[in-house]
Amino acid sequence: MLPNNMVVIPNSKLSQNIVTNYYLPEKRMSLLIPVGVSYSAEPEKVERILVEETKKAVGQVPGLLGEPEPFVRFIPGFGESSLDFTLICQVSEFVDQYLAQHELRKRMFRRFKEEGIEIPFPHRTVYMREEKERIK
Repeated sequence: MLPNNMVVIPNSKLSQNIVTNYYLPEKRMSLLIPVGVSYSAEPEKVERILVEETKKAVGQVPGLLGEPEPFVRFIPGFGESSLDFTLICQVSEFVDQYLAQHELRKRMFRRFKEEGIEIPFPHRTVYMREEKERIK
């Protein structure tokens, strides 16, 4: 396992369950990173920035692959507080996804700040209603 522990599973249990092998049919895997930005942002600009930053990170972030090229989809779309995109790229193997996400998110955050693109957080408006004293 990732923390360098070994898990022993009896064959009887293994044959009764679904097992996910992250190394077959190949080690390479897709990495999907959700990204939310302000409704004031231009979707084309957001897409361009995410692809540019990911391409620049290839060769600098261990395990991040440039082929196939990264791409962005405006999915899931219109969120409660943000325009929600998904950056899709490839990493060499399962364990590479954590460092790749970490480094890409830092780069995205820096670039969004430079470009004036806000990363919103949910806002809630609470209205307090006064109770009038009841007449006895």
